[in-house]
Amino acid sequence: MPTRIALVVPDLSTSGGVSTVAHFLTEVVRESSAFEVDLFSVALGSSDRASVQLRSPSTWTTGVQVLPETKHELSYSHVGAAVSEVEYFRYQPRAALTRRLNTYDLVQVVAGTPAWTHLCRDVHVPVALQVATLTREERQSALSSSIHPIALWRQLMARITDRLDHTALSHADVVFVENQWMYDHLTEYLPDEQVVFAPPGVDTERFTPGDVPSQRSYILSVGRFADARKNVPLLFDAYAQYRQTAAHPLPLVLAGRTAPPPDAWAQAEKLGIRDAVTFEEDVPADALPALYREAALYVVSADEEGLGLTILEAMASGCPVVSTNCGGPSTSVVEGETGHLTPVGDADALAKAMTDVLSDAERTDAMGQAGRKRAASVFSKESTGQRFLDVYKQLVSP
Repeated sequence: MPTRIALVVPDLSTSGGVSTVAHFLTEVVRESSAFEVDLFSVALGSSDRASVQLRSPSTWTTGVQVLPETKHELSYSHVGAAVSEVEYFRYQPRAALTRRLNTYDLVQVVAGTPAWTHLCRDVHVPVALQVATLTREERQSALSSSIHPIALWRQLMARITDRLDHTALSHADVVFVENQWMYDHLTEYLPDEQVVFAPPGVDTERFTPGDVPSQRSYILSVGRFADARKNVPLLFDAYAQYRQTAAHPLPLVLAGRTAPPPDAWAQAEKLGIRDAVTFEEDVPADALPALYREAALYVVSADEEGLGLTILEAMASGCPVVSTNCGGPSTSVVEGETGHLTPVGDADALAKAMTDVLSDAERTDAMGQAGRKRAASVFSKESTGQRFLDVYKQLVSP
């Protein structure tokens, strides 16, 4: 009889790295005859549809709800929270979820930060956590000083969640991490055998190379560009510098669920690059491989990334990568071989790296080929997925 796994994820109706990892693990588990999986989504925002909200009296009598939902062909149960306006309560157990999780053989939590493991405080089966980063890294801007009431509230919530990150670790039997710095950090708090370095993988049969990069037509960046951590101003500044030095500058294509904010577009106008930058909104999943396949260079300007799954997709597509050295990318990008890593926040260095890759066709193509080789050998779905399955077997063995 297959081992039954409950996969718990903050709001599966949203997009982003956490949702991508959840889809990856779902595919890995369902392709294995030894396991079966059901998905549970939990409240992520203050206006969550299944939660009790202080500002919505109609929810006071309905209580925490469990709603059947489907997104991107995945069916799951979405579980609300009590007082969803207060972030702290979103991490707390609720009877409706705990009762269901205790009917499984194993619970796998997939989250951006460890605090979400508090959901499993009353769970009596083995719990695994797959995590990208820490709240203190994810919300550096929120933790900065400000006297605005909303900013002060966010600072308080961020500090509370930062504390929860480490107390929550006691509720996990094993923690999967996707980058080296997170592994180094957690092994200061947990036994080495409890922390497993296991980056999620990329479908190397879906993301494949097209023409050699030097024959491709644009520079690409994929992400949720309304997120301040993506640092679009840095990208625009670096791109403007690149255009000033390139003999035949390539256009910049941005693709993602959310567009850059108005002030970023105003910056692009001021830099004189607005006409060279296009934004492709909410690109369908089946169109993404072609988007990568036509890119000569993939660029990440973020201040913080857990791993950067889009980097793996670009590498699998034979695309060289230039990224800020913002945590996770150093796990995937080999400096000088598959691309370049530059200091966080340094537009000059980012521009120089872009120019270095694109100014020499032989170098461009060699980096693209090396990236594809590394993606296929180290980060393929088959090789990375097996690490998770092996640990699951250990957790449920007598």
